[in-house]
Amino acid sequence: MSDTEQITSLLHRYGTVLASHSIPDLLSIYTKDGVLMAPGFQPAVGTEALTSSYERIFSTIKLEIRFDIDEIEVMNEEWAFARTTAAGTKHWLKKGTQESHHNQEIFILRKLEGEWKIARYCFSSMKPIV
Repeated sequence: MSDTEQITSLLHRYGTVLASHSIPDLLSIYTKDGVLMAPGFQPAVGTEALTSSYERIFSTIKLEIRFDIDEIEVMNEEWAFARTTAAGTKHWLKKGTQESHHNQEIFILRKLEGEWKIARYCFSSMKPIV
């Protein structure tokens, strides 16, 4: 399987794992020093911080989304990046409401021991600011 095919599989796995709310499965696809940069929050750096961030996210929302991969660029044998969009429905768990969800994302990926993992992940909403 090519690097691009492996990265494509990883990104689709991320979407599936995100929907499952499984933190152990999410952590398994990040590097140990992985970083999540979510709007309005300090970066979550490393396994412990990622765990806390995803616990907060999963206690707040449930996503029903589809990931579209817009670009994958393999820079060398160790590093790559991907640009994606995600669209669907965001369910606010405590409020019992839902809204449309549309984000754009950048994934920086690192190949460790022959396996691509998420090293850095950053996203922002594409909903108009009103």
